Amino acid sequence: MSKYLGIDTSNYRTSVCLLDEAGCIEFERRQLLYVPQGKLGLRQQEAVFQHLKSLGAILEELGPLFDTRFGVTDKPRPVEGSYMPCFLVGESFTRALAAGQGYLCLSHQENHIWAGLSENPDLIKKPFIAGHISGGTTEFVLVSWENKMLKIKELGGTTDISAGQFLDRVGVAMGLPFPAGVYLEEMAKPTELRLGVKVIESSLSYSGPETKAKELIQKGIDGRYIAYAAFLAVAKSVGRVLTNLIAATKVTDVLLVGGVMANGIIRERLKQDLHHSSLAKLCFASPKASGDNALGVATAIYWGENS
Repeated sequence: MSKYLGIDTSNYRTSVCLLDEAGCIEFERRQLLYVPQGKLGLRQQEAVFQHLKSLGAILEELGPLFDTRFGVTDKPRPVEGSYMPCFLVGESFTRALAAGQGYLCLSHQENHIWAGLSENPDLIKKPFIAGHISGGTTEFVLVSWENKMLKIKELGGTTDISAGQFLDRVGVAMGLPFPAGVYLEEMAKPTELRLGVKVIESSLSYSGPETKAKELIQKGIDGRYIAYAAFLAVAKSVGRVLTNLIAATKVTDVLLVGGVMANGIIRERLKQDLHHSSLAKLCFASPKASGDNALGVATAIYWGENS
């Protein structure tokens, strides 16, 4: 009976996931990369070095693998020219583990979508809009199917920094560790304070609210209110883009994935604005499956061989 191993070496987490013959998680590890206090990220060579140390240790803990199918993320997005050195670590280990038998390669974005599909299997084989909202990406795509694989068409996204970068920069400006999202959520307090986001059809921009938030921090405005306003800005802007895309495509099934979508404030606001108003059928990955992981690529291998 086959097992299914996925590996993801994204910019901030080393992830390994092994599914058993029934598609259930048998082993899973997610090692967050270390970012020094006050820093907004890592240089690629630093991320590669940490992945090399972490992935070897995780695979040693996993132990020998027999009758296993392998998959890995090899680039950020499923488009020509998409490249990031940290993914070479996962692909190199996977090539060695597969030992000539072949393995599945997915983009990091497809991996996120498959992680969401693992918990929302009713969307499999159906067209839907996916929002990939994370530290590295804020993009909206139309997903269809071709030979059991995702077929992705870009619909829109950010014109500058991602939603995750916006939140992280605000959090680090407050003195919080990076990545800052979880710390901002712990401190956020409802307020009437608002940070406007520029939205034009299917595009949006977070540089303006970033500047405004930092001005408020310098003025001594309570950080709890700024945190809440930042989350609300993301939720409202994502909701406006989705409303526009639903009207344009007539596709009402929506799957939202990526680390930012683990945030409870954003999720509840989107449900209020779109789901409960019947504008869309919103589906989410669970908070755990929203962040960087290898569940998605492991699920894609399993589904591809057992559907």
